Amino acid sequence: MFGVILYIMISLAAVMIAGKVKNTAGYGHYPAGSRQGYINTICLAALFFVLFIPSALRIHTGNDYFTYIIRFHDAYTDNHIVTEPGFNLIVKAVYSFLDTEAFLLIFAIFAFITVFAFVRGMYLQSSDFGMTVFLFMAFGLYFQTYNTVRYYLALALLLWSMYHVIKGNYVKFVLLVMLAALFHKTAVCVLLFYPFCRLKWNRIVVAVLALGGVSGLLFKDSYLALFLKLYPSYVNEEEYLNSGSISWVNILRCLAILLLCVYMYAAVIKENETLKFYMKLNALALIFYGCFSFVPFASRIGYYLNISQILLLPGICACLDGKKKKILKTMILAAGAVYFAFFLYKAFGDVVRVLPYSTWLNYDGSMDGLTYVKVTG
Repeated sequence: MFGVILYIMISLAAVMIAGKVKNTAGYGHYPAGSRQGYINTICLAALFFVLFIPSALRIHTGNDYFTYIIRFHDAYTDNHIVTEPGFNLIVKAVYSFLDTEAFLLIFAIFAFITVFAFVRGMYLQSSDFGMTVFLFMAFGLYFQTYNTVRYYLALALLLWSMYHVIKGNYVKFVLLVMLAALFHKTAVCVLLFYPFCRLKWNRIVVAVLALGGVSGLLFKDSYLALFLKLYPSYVNEEEYLNSGSISWVNILRCLAILLLCVYMYAAVIKENETLKFYMKLNALALIFYGCFSFVPFASRIGYYLNISQILLLPGICACLDGKKKKILKTMILAAGAVYFAFFLYKAFGDVVRVLPYSTWLNYDGSMDGLTYVKVTG
């Protein structure tokens, strides 16, 4: 119960702080020396620490916490590993410098980079920063960073990279994607997805995408063989053996948001290239979740696409005014609150398992046999 209360308090604090940040995402940033500029800077720093500190203090929290301790050890001792070079380099550098396997510090370093990149990416792009942070928390994205730390670091960098795609800064976009790929190799797929969603889609493109989705349902084995040729290391991984389940929650979320986009298209989205970009990413996510669920680690690739939802929904609301804006925003906030309650309910399960929450502040030195390892020689 402590963990549930703590997570609710973290979320409320994050949203309250984010609500004080004004004028982002294309509406012009306040000058650094202005009053609002100072407020923005202070609030962004406060938001960073509200999200970073609980992540850095955690222990025994996350469905792969112990697995990562072993991966840290394997990366340092050059055992057979499939983790990416960026991950391995950080682990080796820290362990060599400290001459001890200080896994708590490694988790804190990953938390620092991940939270910074998420906050930066949201700030640069959101037209309603408070609402974006609310969705970030309500969809469980922040608390999921307690799991699969390599992946969520990559996801944070890719969210940031969207800003450069929108601005046409493709060199910076590619650099951020390649940096993300140093921690999770699946990140390279957005080198195709993100620029594709900046192109104009006509009826032919939409028809081809629809046929591509149908082909995923009809030619599952062929697509799977191609994917495993590109990523052969997934063949023997346990998660691959258990893959293939359909994520109905993600499908329904993507479908509901796509229907909203269709309804609001003429009035809001048609003349807004940024919102069209986010809408297209959401559409690709729906196709992927609905027709390619057999792909190993499907949810990870899907999140590279539907992370755009935390920017799309505030963007649509920002283009409205009066009663329409109030009604839509209230509906989104209510749906987000329900989704967050569902997430907390599932957070004790083996799939998510970010609850119960534990901190190393009362750490007794035992990790069920896993302790700090003094490196000798």
